[in-house]
Amino acid sequence: MSPDSGSSDDGDDCSLHELPLSLDALLDILANHRRRALLEYLWNQPQNAGSFEEATEYAILEVGRKQGRQPNHDDVQVELQHHHLPKMADAGIIDYDIRSQTIRYHENERLETAYDRVCDLALD
Repeated sequence: MSPDSGSSDDGDDCSLHELPLSLDALLDILANHRRRALLEYLWNQPQNAGSFEEATEYAILEVGRKQGRQPNHDDVQVELQHHHLPKMADAGIIDYDIRSQTIRYHENERLETAYDRVCDLALD
């Protein structure tokens, strides 16, 4: 095997957060108020990273403020952990470390621009 034969994997080292998101993926991420709240929380954290528990509390407060009622803490926590965080991680928007319970957002200009436009449309 030649030394260059292993270099064909260089193009495969691209992580998900470096790939462009499709319009459908962007809209899917922004379609849910809990995912939007999670993004808001992360954007306001140093280095765009925070704890799962703080993100849960933020989502509860924001969703409660917008809906006029506080959602159940356990329900929000389960939804975030089993649905919203995996969806965002699969899209390459965040990393979620289950062991340390930390979430890190990967900057994405298209997502942030789309978020601003979606917020302009919101009937808050």
